[in-house]
Amino acid sequence: MSDNLHAGHRERIRETYRKQGMNGMPDHVVLEMMLTYVIPRRDVNDLAHKLLNTFGSLTGVLEADPLRLADVEGVGEKTALFLHSLYDLHHRLTLESVGTANVATRLENPESACRYAIALGMSDRYETLRIICLDANMAVLHTEVLQVGTLSHVSFEPRRVIETAMTHKARYLILTHNHPSGILIPSEDDIETAKMIAEVGSKLEIDVRDQLILTRNAAYSYQYDRVFLYSTPAVCNVMTLEEYNNTIYAKHKTEEL
Repeated sequence: MSDNLHAGHRERIRETYRKQGMNGMPDHVVLEMMLTYVIPRRDVNDLAHKLLNTFGSLTGVLEADPLRLADVEGVGEKTALFLHSLYDLHHRLTLESVGTANVATRLENPESACRYAIALGMSDRYETLRIICLDANMAVLHTEVLQVGTLSHVSFEPRRVIETAMTHKARYLILTHNHPSGILIPSEDDIETAKMIAEVGSKLEIDVRDQLILTRNAAYSYQYDRVFLYSTPAVCNVMTLEEYNNTIYAKHKTEEL
């Protein structure tokens, strides 16, 4: 394409965005629009497709390590940092929308607790055990990563839970860990760990209010035996574990067709 054709194509994409936002815009077009701001004088359509093929999805592109992004032909260091910064910005804004540990955020119901926990763990790439310490009014006192594991396992140390709870004078605790696989079914280790955590809380006279298993946009609550699925940070659908896994399975089958 000539420079004029490039300019016309880019302007058509921006005009579409001006009229309808990102609703209905395919991932490759959204990514192409982002790339035009950091690569202004080159056709980036092929590069957008290459990135999506390499990392699997728009989310996969934006959350990829900048070094891996820079390894893709046509992506330099500046472009890699720009793309990754979009994901970090999204993470920061999401945390602000639900509150952070520096604000007296109150987790008074399972919906707010699950939304908060998902936001905290957005950038976790491996199974990560995290503690949320709450005061008597269910306000967040402190959050902390207790352990980072592998893609399929994270260890649990009761001593770390005890020390953290006592240090921050917690009245209530919420323990969370994520499943990078996206599968919310508790493993046998998860079930045993949940029992151990409940026993630790009982001995300390600290109420372990809930234990949550997280994916990118959903959380399973042991306390309520329900999955809280967020289509947006403000929209939550509550369902059984079976209903959730049937929904996810159906979605995957549809995407394969």
